Amino acid sequence: MKHAFTKGLFVAATATLIAACSTDDAADQMPVAPGKIEVSLKAALPQSRAQIEVDESNGRFSGSWEATDELTVYAEGSTSGEETPKFTYDADAKVFKGQLTNATQDWTYQAVYPAVDATPLNIPFGAERTQKGSNFNGAYDPLVSVPVTHVGAEPGKTPQGEAVTFGLNRLTAILALTFETDDATVKAEKVKSVALTAAGKTIAAKSFDITLGDQSGALNASEPSETITLSYEAGSEPTAASFKAYFNVPAATYGKLSVVITTEGHTASLDLTTDGIELLPGELAYTTKAVSGWTALAAAPTLEWVDNPTFEPQEIKAGMSVKVNLQAAAGIEGFVIKVDSKGLATILGQMQMPVVGTVTTMDMINDPNTEAIKSMIPGFPDPLAGHTEAFQLDLSTLVPLILELPGMGIPAEDIYGNHKFTLIMSDALGRSIEKTLVFYVPAPNPTITYAAGAWNDMATFTLQNVPADAQTVKVQYKTTDESQWHDAEVNSDRTAAIARPEFTSHTSADWTTLEAANVKPYKRKVAGTGILDGKTYQYKLIVDSFESEVAEFDSAAANLTNPAIPTLDQKELSCYTTENNTDATWWGSGNNTFAKSLCKHDATYKGAHLKAESGGLVSFVGLAPGNLFSGKFYRPSTDGTVYFGQPYQWAKRPSGVKVQYDAKTGNVNNGKHGWKIAEGSPDYARIFVAIVNWEKTRDVTSGMSTPKGCWDPETSSDPSGDNCGGGQIVAYASLWISQTALKGSFNEVTLPFNWYAEDVNPANANYSLVISCSTSAYGDYLNGYKSAEMYVGDFEWVY
Repeated sequence: MKHAFTKGLFVAATATLIAACSTDDAADQMPVAPGKIEVSLKAALPQSRAQIEVDESNGRFSGSWEATDELTVYAEGSTSGEETPKFTYDADAKVFKGQLTNATQDWTYQAVYPAVDATPLNIPFGAERTQKGSNFNGAYDPLVSVPVTHVGAEPGKTPQGEAVTFGLNRLTAILALTFETDDATVKAEKVKSVALTAAGKTIAAKSFDITLGDQSGALNASEPSETITLSYEAGSEPTAASFKAYFNVPAATYGKLSVVITTEGHTASLDLTTDGIELLPGELAYTTKAVSGWTALAAAPTLEWVDNPTFEPQEIKAGMSVKVNLQAAAGIEGFVIKVDSKGLATILGQMQMPVVGTVTTMDMINDPNTEAIKSMIPGFPDPLAGHTEAFQLDLSTLVPLILELPGMGIPAEDIYGNHKFTLIMSDALGRSIEKTLVFYVPAPNPTITYAAGAWNDMATFTLQNVPADAQTVKVQYKTTDESQWHDAEVNSDRTAAIARPEFTSHTSADWTTLEAANVKPYKRKVAGTGILDGKTYQYKLIVDSFESEVAEFDSAAANLTNPAIPTLDQKELSCYTTENNTDATWWGSGNNTFAKSLCKHDATYKGAHLKAESGGLVSFVGLAPGNLFSGKFYRPSTDGTVYFGQPYQWAKRPSGVKVQYDAKTGNVNNGKHGWKIAEGSPDYARIFVAIVNWEKTRDVTSGMSTPKGCWDPETSSDPSGDNCGGGQIVAYASLWISQTALKGSFNEVTLPFNWYAEDVNPANANYSLVISCSTSAYGDYLNGYKSAEMYVGDFEWVY
């Protein structure tokens, strides 16, 4: 026969598969989905699949499944419906494993190889294929089985409990080609590809489409080709001395079949048949051909960076030289430039170039929009396609233009870092060369500056020029007499850092009443932490391998203090003398014509004397608690309004407040507006100091009417955003006094601040300090002990 083919038979031409419930150990089983059972499909050996071995002496071949093989089983249950699980080959157990619904019912089975996700059954069958060494690639070998039905059976079994069997039929033919050469120049070279051409016949397309109904198949109409090019996977290329090539082709009658073989340096072409051969579905045609008449290939494409042959990254500078020599002796078939540059992406996108993220891809042969790019890069031959001679591209003008991008509206930070120009040139023989030219604009070194705040136990550092892709960003600080560096907290966008004191969290109150359980969680500063008075600090910035020079700053002087709280030893204060303290510059009280003794100056204690009133003009409310506060007071009628809060300019954060007091209280005997403390229970006098960040005063009205606006910084429902004050309660210090007899002199106690918002600096707030003193903790409800007294001396900050 002129075609010199032998047509052989498959060993077990129809591959038989046996399905049965798996009996593998549990350790070998895949996780079973709810309602499913594992089923194994066993292939009858020897197999006509995967690793094909051709026995030319008797025209037979055999093979075995590979561990990567998968098939799709179309199983339809009479009650469970259709399911299309994939079954994967287990090389150790020599079965295909998958899962089916665990139900006894009528089952119909069919199988398809290679595995597909669902109908339509489109097996990839393109003109570009791969092969690993001389091994058959089953990815282009469509197989389908005849449907088989079993009534009232378990999954994978017949009604009699025996294994279900069905066969797979091959829908294409296989050409198994063996090539040999004795040419000493060529036989050691690696084979790159074998191209099979069927004159006048379509042998490849986008897919081979299978029809389950009649177990047939046909080429898809899309992407038809008369040629299949088989390439060998990198690292598996056989040598030209002896190698195999397998081609799945549609069953048909063929006329001329020819091949073109390409090695690393040579090519040869030969006819396999000229007078025709008929190939049937499932048939093998094989032959061995001696190859001669090799022709040396034109040189592979070359690309040389004239000024930088080692392709080291280059800093972009004005006047730099960037020249590239190129040649594709076999003729240029493709030329693509990929530019990876955040700064250039915007500009190139405006030129109608395809941009994805920061990468712009320019097809210099097929995209007409690249004409503008060619005009910016001298040296492109015209026409570019098919050009065989050496040429030189000059990027010396284009690349330095990157430095001018900020003048075109591109942010300066978008030009820092690398700009990559990748040149990809391919020739008519399918060979290509790809080289990347890397240019960079050095970013300014990261910088760090120190800024002092009103809370001088914190330091704020401003960071600039930190690269967005930096892996590590640290700010460290220490005193000059320390050896250990401490880490500051760097914010999420890495533009600032804070050296802050440590705070511990608390939830319990330091007193016991009905309200103690409602105290909001707060924090207390750990002594000795943060930026301490009278110290010199060093700090530095570390960004990946970059470390800034160490800089210094002095903390606030040890004698820096907040403004003194006005003394109460001033008998002319309006809180002692004025009925309505609407113009009070600091201290206010409810001293009024009904009960002028509510707040008086006391020369013996050198402070304020607060006294509860229960008789006289206040007998109709039962109790008028003595009170003193920072703020203003107005009583237009039998109700009075306290406007809590005074402006205050903070110089540093206090750790607490020192308070002087003497007090007498007893059991509660009045509850005009409710019993916050039950009748007969011990009453408390109350002093608190609150650091606030308010835009307006906090107004509390009390008297004959039900009180309005009552608040307590310890139990505020929203200390981080209080509505009545238009801002936050930053911190508070609280004292509950249960002393039942006057001592005759001041007690002195230091109250620590409890912090809600330790980072908030209230220095510029309109109202930032509240102090409140009352002979009864719930005096605004007129609930308390009618004979209570309290003396209050000066308040002093503690640091």
